[in-house]
Amino acid sequence: MKTFYSGVIFFWVIFFSNWALAEINRDAAAVYEGGDIASIRGGAAEGNSADFFEIDDISPVEKQNRVSLIKKAARDGYAQAQYELGCMLFTGWGIEKDRREAIRWFLEAAGHHHAQAQNALGLAYSSGEGVRQDDTEGARWFRLAAEQGDVDAQFNLSCMYYNGWGVEQDKHEAAKWCMKAAAQGDPQAQCVLGSMYVRNEGVKQDLKEAMRWFRRGAEQGNPIAQHNLAVLYEDGKGVEKNLREAIKWYRQAAEQGLPQSREALALLGEK
Repeated sequence: MKTFYSGVIFFWVIFFSNWALAEINRDAAAVYEGGDIASIRGGAAEGNSADFFEIDDISPVEKQNRVSLIKKAARDGYAQAQYELGCMLFTGWGIEKDRREAIRWFLEAAGHHHAQAQNALGLAYSSGEGVRQDDTEGARWFRLAAEQGDVDAQFNLSCMYYNGWGVEQDKHEAAKWCMKAAAQGDPQAQCVLGSMYVRNEGVKQDLKEAMRWFRRGAEQGNPIAQHNLAVLYEDGKGVEKNLREAIKWYRQAAEQGLPQSREALALLGEK
């Protein structure tokens, strides 16, 4: 039997590009089909980091100089520097790790309406990192960032509504915020939104819309969107049946290691 997959929604504490600081898989019921875990993904969208965080071979002296510059700018009231100092303290990048102090600087930046800092606070409260765990407070900070257009916060707030974490469970609100993140080009949100259209969750079932969102996620390389797109092509749901297209997308997902796509290819007599 072919199965649609929503994709595991990870709560990634990523404060700057390519830095996965922690991954928190929160116990919950399956989101859609396929036994996927509902969690929250967070952190700053890639490309919003300061350039120096992307340098792997920076010397200790240069690192300390940059830490000093960020500290001075943070103390002078610059919100971006306050956020980056919080990131440094949270991870121990060039400075002794101190998550409570990191939270203090995130709060300073958030007070200047810094969306990434607000999202970081949502992450901290939802995970209990540096503060007492509090989903209600986490949802509040996610909302503040989401309303400013932060794509990760929009996705996170969607997950909070989907699961009823810190807010009353509301699939329609979950779909609304997931759609906002998907419209900004987030491939995971696009995949999840496609699954919501398949399963009639928060939106009216519409396989053509599901096809459209799976395709957008698939074209950005999301393997689960690729798999789901292939399922629709194989079954001719929401699109004219096309085994060649189904095999193409199964193969792309399989090449990324998705076992369900490998099984689907085998059933079609493909390697």
